[in-house]
Amino acid sequence: MNGQVAHIEDDYTLVINRGSQAGVTAGMVFAVHSEFGQVITDPESGRELGRLTREKLRVKVFDVQPLFARAHTVARTDDIHGLFQATAVVTIDVGDTVELVHGEAGLAESG
Repeated sequence: MNGQVAHIEDDYTLVINRGSQAGVTAGMVFAVHSEFGQVITDPESGRELGRLTREKLRVKVFDVQPLFARAHTVARTDDIHGLFQATAVVTIDVGDTVELVHGEAGLAESG
C-alpha cells in the first residue's frame, strides 16, 4: 500500500492520505521516502532508467479516519539499533511518498 504525506502536524506527527477505506488500521508501520530521488541514467543510451529514493524514517499509525490516518515517528532508518536520537533532524515534506512496511504491522501493535 502506497500513499503520500498530506499534512505535517508537528515534529513527530504526520497525516497520510490513506485511511480505513484503503485498508489502513492502527499499528501499521509506513516508511516515508523522499519525494525526489537521484536519477539513474543508462550510460549507453542516455535514457533515464528510474530514480533512487531514500527512506527518511518510519511512522506508526495511531488514528485512522475514512480518508486519512495520523502517524507518529517510530525511528530513522539509518539508526541501526532502532534508537531514535532526539538531536537528529529529518525533514519530511508534504508530498513525500509513504509505503507500508510488510512484516511490521503486527509488531507495531505489541511495541
